[in-house]
Parts: sequence; C-alpha cells; structure tokens
Amino acid sequence: MFKNFYLVYCILHMIWLARGNGIYSIVAPKTLQSNHKYSVSVTLHDAKQPVRFNIGITGPSYNHSEAVNLFTMETTQIDFVLPKLDGGPYLLISKGVEGLDFENATELHVTQSTSNVYMQTDKAMYKPGDLVQYRILVLDETLRPTKLKEASLKVTIKDAQNNLVRDTKNVKLIKGVFSDKLQLTEQPVLGVWKIEVSLNDHVEKAKTFEVAKYVLPKFSVDIDTVADLAITEGLLKVTIRAKYTYGKPVKGKATVRLSPVNLEKTIDVNGKGHVEFDLQKELKSAVKEGAVEIFAVVQEELTDSRQNNTIVVKFHSSQYIIKIPNAVGEFEPNKPFEVKAVIQYLNGKPVRDTVTPALLQCRQGWEGNIKSEIFKAKLDDHGEAIFAVKLPQATVFRCEIEFVDKTVHLPPIHRKIDEDNFVTKTRELTLTLVNKTPRVGEDVSIAVKASNPFSYLVYVIVGRGNILQMRNIPLPNPQDFFTITFKSTFEMIPNAHVFVYYVDNGDLKFQEIGVKIQPEFENKIEVTGSSQAKPGQEVTLNVKTDPNSYVGLLGVDQSVLLLKSGNDLHRHAILNDLRPYKNWEENEWGRSVYKVPGKKSGLLVMTNSHYPYKVFYMMASPTMYQLRTSVAMPTSVNAFSIPAPVSLPAPLMRSAEPQRIRKDFAEVWLYDSLDDNNETGHLTLTKSLPDT
Repeated sequence: MFKNFYLVYCILHMIWLARGNGIYSIVAPKTLQSNHKYSVSVTLHDAKQPVRFNIGITGPSYNHSEAVNLFTMETTQIDFVLPKLDGGPYLLISKGVEGLDFENATELHVTQSTSNVYMQTDKAMYKPGDLVQYRILVLDETLRPTKLKEASLKVTIKDAQNNLVRDTKNVKLIKGVFSDKLQLTEQPVLGVWKIEVSLNDHVEKAKTFEVAKYVLPKFSVDIDTVADLAITEGLLKVTIRAKYTYGKPVKGKATVRLSPVNLEKTIDVNGKGHVEFDLQKELKSAVKEGAVEIFAVVQEELTDSRQNNTIVVKFHSSQYIIKIPNAVGEFEPNKPFEVKAVIQYLNGKPVRDTVTPALLQCRQGWEGNIKSEIFKAKLDDHGEAIFAVKLPQATVFRCEIEFVDKTVHLPPIHRKIDEDNFVTKTRELTLTLVNKTPRVGEDVSIAVKASNPFSYLVYVIVGRGNILQMRNIPLPNPQDFFTITFKSTFEMIPNAHVFVYYVDNGDLKFQEIGVKIQPEFENKIEVTGSSQAKPGQEVTLNVKTDPNSYVGLLGVDQSVLLLKSGNDLHRHAILNDLRPYKNWEENEWGRSVYKVPGKKSGLLVMTNSHYPYKVFYMMASPTMYQLRTSVAMPTSVNAFSIPAPVSLPAPLMRSAEPQRIRKDFAEVWLYDSLDDNNETGHLTLTKSLPDT
C-alpha cells in the first residue's frame, strides 16, 4: 500500500514539474481573534516569473482581501485589522492571480477577545464609618490598558443584603485604571459587601469586602512544618511562632488541632513552641494519603486575646517522587534507546542511593497479563537513573518505573512506523533550543540541523495565537547547519512557537519547536525610602519606573494584614492570565504517522509543495497515560511593602525631645496614585506616618 502511495506521489511530482508554475506557501494562524491583528506570511519559493497573490478573509461580519506581488525567493507579511466578529464560519481564501494558477480555502476558528479585570481595595475588612478606597484595572491580554467605549464600563457596589449602594456608569479609565472611594455610614449593613465591574452589561469581575466591628490584632501566628510528608515516617513535627507586630515574642498557650483526624494538643509558647504527632501511635489508621489541616490558636497570657493560623500538610504513601524529564513516545524493535528517570524526596532533594536499583517494566499490548520486559538502573549522585532499553517486536508497550515503594506510569510507547527513504526525507530537519528558559529582552537561539544542505530557510514566530515575527533567510552558500537568533518579547510569554521550513526539490521540509519565556511584567517598578522612622515622621518615597506610567501605591498597618487578607493584587494571579493560547488541534489526539506542518504552533499551511500525511486513531482514552507535571508558579511579590515596625536605636529612645501627643492612628496611611506623565520615570512622594 505504501508503494502505491509513493507511486502516486512520483506521478503528481512529475506533473507539477512539467507545469513549472512555481512553488508557494501561505502560513497563517488557524484562529481569528476579534479586535486583533491577523497576520499572514506569503512566500514564493521558486518561480520563473513574478506572482501576484490575492489573500482574503470572508465571513458573516468581515470580508476583506489584499493583493501582493512577489518575486522568487521572496517573503512578505499581510496584516488584517479585525473588528469585533460575529459567529462564523470564516474562510481564509488564497488565489494566484498572475504567474501562478491556484485557489485554496480553509475554514478558520473564531475567538472573542476579553479584557482582564483586576480589583484592589485598601483593606479586606472595614469598620462602620470607614472610608473604602478601591482601584479597578481593565487590561488587555498583554496587560496593557484596554481601549473601551466610555458607555461600556459600569461599577456597582452592593451591601450584604444585596441593596444597591452605588451605581457608577460610563466609567472613564486613566491608562486602564479607575479609582474611587466610598464613605461608610456609622450604622451600615454588616456583612460581606460586593463590588461588581460590568462591560457591555455583562459582569466581568466581582470582589468582596467585609464590614464588621473589630479590634485590630496585636500579634501574628505562624506555623512551621513540612508541606509534604510520607506516612511511613514516624513523626509530624510542628513549630508554632507568635510575635507582636513590633517584633517582640508573645508568651501564652498554643492549641494545635489536626483535622479531619480530630487530634489536639496544647503547649506553652514564648515566641515559639514545638509539638510532635506520632503517625503510627496517635494517628494510627486515621492517616491516609491526602491532606491534613493544622489549625493553631495562640492565647496571650496577659490579655487572653487570641490569634490563629491554618496550613495544610499533604500525606503521601511514599517518600519518593519519580519524574520523567522526556517521555519516549516511539521505539524501533530490537534497537537500543534510553529512558531517563529522576528520583527525588518529597522536599525536592535528589535521592543518593547507589545500592537500590530502579526498575523499568514494559508490558506488551493493552491487555493485563502479557509478557513484560524488565530493565534495571542504578542512581547517580543527582538521583538520575538511565535505563538502557531494547524492546522486541510489538505494536505498543505500557511501561512503569518503580523505586522502592513508589511507582509511576509512563505514556504508551508505540512502534515506529516503517518508512522508506522518501518518508525519511520529510523528517530530516531538527531544531534545538540553545538557551532553555530565556527572559524577556534576551536573545533566543535555535540551532537548525538538516541531513542535506539547504540554501535558505523561512521561520515564523507565533505568540498568543498570532504571528509576531517572520523572516526569509537566504544563505550565501548551501549548508546543513544554521542558528536562528531573535529577541524575545513580552507577547511571547509564557510560550512561543517557532515554525521553520523550506522547500527542497518540491518537498516541504519543516519542523517546529516551543520556547518557554520566563513570566514577568513588562513594566518594572522600584520604590526606595527610609527603612525605619518614628511615628508621625514624614517619609519620602522615590519611585522609579518606565516613563509615563501610572503608579498606584498602598501602605497599611501590619495589623490590618493580620486581621484579613485578600484585598490586594497578586503577581502570580495576574501572570497566570498570560496563559498559553489554546490551539484548536489540542483536543485532536489521533497519532499522525507523518507530521502536519504548523499544527503544533496553531498554524495552517497552504502550499503546492509536497509532504506525506496520514493519521490513525487509538481506541483508548487520551488521558489514560497522561504524565502530570507540576509547574512552579512565581510567588506573589508586592511592588511596595511596609517593613515591620522595629525598636528604635538606644540614642533615639533616650533623646530629650518633648513628648508629642499621638492622634493619628490610621490603619491605611498610603493610598495614592501618581500619574503626572513624567518623561523620566522618576516620581517622589512625601507622606507622614501614622502614630501607631
């Protein structure tokens, strides 16, 4: 059957050569995004005369086309500025008007662009008579200010009984930010209030705050213990720490409770205290794999005031973690290959056990009791085990790696489909990322290696569903190795894809690779000032950021944070919104014998060059053998934080200055917005500290 396929290819190839019209390729995203630019890359690879192309998009609410003239070995980019799109279908249509006779049409998916809305209040809990201060940020998918119609944004505030307290319509944004205040009465409705932000009469975001009668806490409680623990270990050790907001230790009693096992112990604390739980004797059969909550409440000795804290400890059946850096998906019968595993403890440290071997067991087929192959490997000083594997003739193997009492399942390994020289040519291009995790603004280098020399190559960079860069690189002399280098940009966070291709003797040679860019904000901010000061003293803050930036500052008493959190913006939550753009092909889990050009990058490719393509589908769930890899997200970092109060040096405390009566006990001492369009990016703010 494959010989017949090869014969058909040869006939078509000869017919194409006889026509001699030339070779073209059109590369574009598979998805249209409303209110976004849509870019199309057009290349004329080989032709005896110039070619006039007509590229257009047609659909219910958008119809537009562009014409472009290209000479041989020339590439250009066509940009379509899309409005808000109605539902599909939409088609990308390409035609050869002069010099080349062809017409193609491909259906496109459509997604609607949405704004990212973030809210910040100066506190999470308010007393009757307090002033509620809040900011609303409306940003696009690149975290830049969204351009909205004035009538489209509305902000409402509702009390705990769902009464409408404020309804602000036609909200105007300043660089994507809206700031406002709400004065609470002396007898407001107590409970949880809500701020809602609506775009075009649709609620996009809601944030709550609490109105209650309270007294600010004077000390904090922290719980120190491991985050993960194996049930085979003997003890769960917990340290309770308690200190006043000015740094002194708290003396009193701490009650530590575990749930859902309902085990409780009380200890003395003087700044800190220690408690242990025996996993075998005290918890017994109650300890199973899962999560246990540790609740600690500290009662101050002098005033009997209480503060508490809660953390969660995850229990595991084993103290080991097995990670597979690069899962093998295919094998050739009776040909050796390597499988690498990394063995770690629960805390992430490598296991340095040179005696106990790791086992790799591979079973043939999908049934249960079938012949298996077993391989052994010793661990090195980094906890790595490398298995030398050679599998016999079979269609598929199900493999698992075992170390002591820990077992992890690998994705199925399929037998590589037999290929002759023709098919091998389509896989001769390889890409290697030189710098693994570049930052924004750094150079990204990709090594291109081919089995046969090439005289040029074209690459397209895709980020968040659109073509960001494209380039046609002619080479002075044919070569089989070349390094592509480009500058990473914010639009490439968190993942970009690079699609590299060229045409050789009528065959499309292509490969694509993903590039992970470290998530970070495009705009940097630095706040400096005095690290300590007296109550009531003026403090000058120096702010350095990008020119013409909007700067929002928040400073509160540390006790406010101890009372309740959840009011502030969080770095990791915002960066999470820069999630990878979803390709529609991600749900298509059929395994291709031959790769589809551009599929991994979310691209479609129209071309009259040749490449083989065939697909078969497995009769099994695509999630049966999915490897789950945890991704470490960046922790929350505030742009500006108030250091904990510290005791003044002895000379200051003994000064003979006249006593000043303290009057200002504000819980929030700084809630300012700086927007003076400073071209230098340097701003200064002077504020008086409260008397707390």
